[in-house]
Amino acid sequence: MTATRRIRAVAIDLDDTLISAYRRPDLAWRRVCQLYQTELGDLAPDHAARALTEAGRAFWSDPESHAIGRGAPRQARRIIAAKAFEALRRDGCATPSPEIAERLADAFSLHRDRQMRLEPGADAVLAHLRDAGYRLALLTNGAGPLQRAKIERFGLASHFHHIQIEGEVGVGKPDPAAFRRMFAALAVEPAEVCVVGDSLVWDIRPAMALGCFTILYDPVAGEAVGRGSGDAHVVVRTLASLATHLPGAARPPWSE
Repeated sequence: MTATRRIRAVAIDLDDTLISAYRRPDLAWRRVCQLYQTELGDLAPDHAARALTEAGRAFWSDPESHAIGRGAPRQARRIIAAKAFEALRRDGCATPSPEIAERLADAFSLHRDRQMRLEPGADAVLAHLRDAGYRLALLTNGAGPLQRAKIERFGLASHFHHIQIEGEVGVGKPDPAAFRRMFAALAVEPAEVCVVGDSLVWDIRPAMALGCFTILYDPVAGEAVGRGSGDAHVVVRTLASLATHLPGAARPPWSE
């Protein structure tokens, strides 16, 4: 697939692609519920964590809630906690007060922030791709101040020719307008762009519909690695392997 293309630019997602941010909410909720075991009273931490995880899944799967939540994740988690304990009460479970629910949600937000880190190889692969001559774009959804803080925290800005944040420009993925804005900023055609991200819905499918080459980043992928998933052209488990799937990019030294 890449042999017939001339890739001039690479557009990369931020959350759970360049930085580990939101994977495994079930484990994060379980950890926080264990820390709040006393405040939960008779409600077992694992029981509470399952309810919170399920409420979170329902919240983020709803497009309207998702749009609101990605702009204000701290408030979204308070809503999720309230809905989780409301569901438990309907099932006859004793639940903590609304104040405790908010404290639990805020503890989850703090835990997420403290656990956030660069994905292995992120800095090295960005430097390699830029040195190889690719135009680089960071394409991310979310609120401007929140996403800018992550970019600054991990020193990512200097790698990119173009940084595009949903909250700053008024349009985000998977809207085709978000991708077209990025194409214009880099002065490239869609077929000349490789889009890299962790989500089929938000990154891969909309980019493919516009004619881009796509790489799905899935660090827990199995047999599909390197062969595509039926949606993405290529699936990789490590960021270090990105350049090996791009035409015209020298093989990075760490891949030998």
